[in-house]
Amino acid sequence: MTDFDPDSYLRGAESSASFDPDAYLSQPAQRTAPKSIDATPPMPSLAEGVIHGKKVAQIVARHPFSLGVGAAENALSAVTGGVGSLADAVTLSEPGTHDWAYRPRTEAGQQLAAAGAEETNAMGRGFSGWAAQGPLGDGPLVETIKRYGPEALGAVGTVTGAAGLGRMFTSPGIPETPVTAQDVLNQTARNSPQSQGAASAAPRMTNVSPELQQAVVDAARQTGGAVNPEVLNRHIEADSLPVKIQLTPGQASQSPGMISAEMNNRGRIAGLPEMLNEQNRRLTQNVQAIRDRVGPDVFSANHVEHGDTLIQAYKDKAAIADADINQKYQALRDAAGGNFPVSAPTLLKNATSALNQELLLDHAPKSIMSTLGRLADDDSMTYQNFESLRTNLARIARSSTDGNERAAAGVIRSAMEELPLKPGAAELKPLADAARSAARAQFQALDADPAYKAAVNESVPPDRFVQRYIIGAPRDQVALMRENLKDNPTATQTMGVATLDHLRQSAGIDPMGNGTFSQAGFNKHLQALSPKLGSLLDPQSIEQLETLGNVARYTQAQPKGSYVNNSNTLVGALASHAATAAETGANVAAKGFPIGTITRKVIQNRAEAKAAKQVLKPYGGLTDLPEKP
Repeated sequence: MTDFDPDSYLRGAESSASFDPDAYLSQPAQRTAPKSIDATPPMPSLAEGVIHGKKVAQIVARHPFSLGVGAAENALSAVTGGVGSLADAVTLSEPGTHDWAYRPRTEAGQQLAAAGAEETNAMGRGFSGWAAQGPLGDGPLVETIKRYGPEALGAVGTVTGAAGLGRMFTSPGIPETPVTAQDVLNQTARNSPQSQGAASAAPRMTNVSPELQQAVVDAARQTGGAVNPEVLNRHIEADSLPVKIQLTPGQASQSPGMISAEMNNRGRIAGLPEMLNEQNRRLTQNVQAIRDRVGPDVFSANHVEHGDTLIQAYKDKAAIADADINQKYQALRDAAGGNFPVSAPTLLKNATSALNQELLLDHAPKSIMSTLGRLADDDSMTYQNFESLRTNLARIARSSTDGNERAAAGVIRSAMEELPLKPGAAELKPLADAARSAARAQFQALDADPAYKAAVNESVPPDRFVQRYIIGAPRDQVALMRENLKDNPTATQTMGVATLDHLRQSAGIDPMGNGTFSQAGFNKHLQALSPKLGSLLDPQSIEQLETLGNVARYTQAQPKGSYVNNSNTLVGALASHAATAAETGANVAAKGFPIGTITRKVIQNRAEAKAAKQVLKPYGGLTDLPEKP
């Protein structure tokens, strides 16, 4: 049989002549069927369809702007005319008796109606030709069917089609076909019964991977335009991590039943154990990825080395402050002609008075008080004497095991920073005030920041520095530490890296990345650090850590109502026992032929393959729509 060529056929057919809309309008097609049945066999349906398509295309080309109104008028004409035709058929009236058709007003509507009428008449001729060949036999009933059949069929088809079209545009249950993943989200949000303004709150899909965007569109095509919003949000979280993590449908839905089924059959679902192991590896990799971004200039590898870095940063800061103080003292001495214009007797008097007020005179370092007494006797304190006294007092404050003695040393040093001038040195007061102010500011800075004082006084070793002054410190102290070290990028990065190393260790992962990631340990310590994370990490890293904690929980948490067999022995044993019993019974019934064994293996293999396909499918669970309330 040769292939049918529509173009060749149409070139030789009378109906293939160019369509003239003006001719249609001058001689409008009759909507009524002829009273005598035309027994001429119809044209091939394909050929007539092509002719009709060409005619409609010409109308579209001639009326690009009024086509929409014309199509609406044509639809209204078809519905009203179809109702009238149906009335003719039901009442067995002459065709055209109930002519209720709306007459289009626009030229486009009139031409579309004319083209549609011709197509309808062609279908009627086809029915009449088929009926004329006698497949229905003869008789009055058959003649009635032949006479009114085309009108009735056309009327029913018109009304049914119009009703279906109306339902498509008015029913909220059949949304428009989504084009992009964002369209799906917006549409899902709009249909949500929880919020009328939910569409504006739908998450943005801009930074979501192309794979997830495509999965959202594919899922929406299966469901009619929606996806499960909670499942999608969890997939978005896992997809947004520096190292993306694939969730199972149960993990993404957090359904107790699905999670239990997946975990209880993890030994039978090919590929699931490997997927769970890969999830664990990627959780660890995410901590390392965040660490690498937070501390590009940090090369310390453990908490001891982190402590060394932070202590040295504080010492460098103190060295700059001391150099400034010494420069101001030197300016004061130079202005006094090389002499140090501080009155030793006044200094001793001020220190003794302050110690008495604090009830610390009996605890004052005896060597310091003896030196002050000797210098006061002849009022001969030099700048070197003054600096040596400050150094000795700092050493006592750092190393003494007697708390009262350390406190007394601090009181004496405060009295020294007041710089009581000798009589006649009033003109040196501005320089003395500058030196006094610088020394007092440094003294106060050390008192305000315990980590600063500990680093300068070397009172806390490096291996305990991070735990005491970052992990275990109050929020405000950590904030002050960050402020004091803000000019040292390596130090501030080290604070963040030390925090991440602590979280990694809390999750059960060693520095080499080995171990099973514990979401419980990770989230517990992340929550404890939450109040001060803003002083330790940048906002993006904080968000990524919180997302990582969520995703880790999805992969490991067992919601209330789940029945996960964590040992994977009891459930497996029960299932194996039941299957073995059924298998044995079938084998006995077959008189020894292993029909039960064969059947069990076939069913088991098919079930496992199906389960593996569902569980391992990327971005699974999107089509599991929540039940409407």
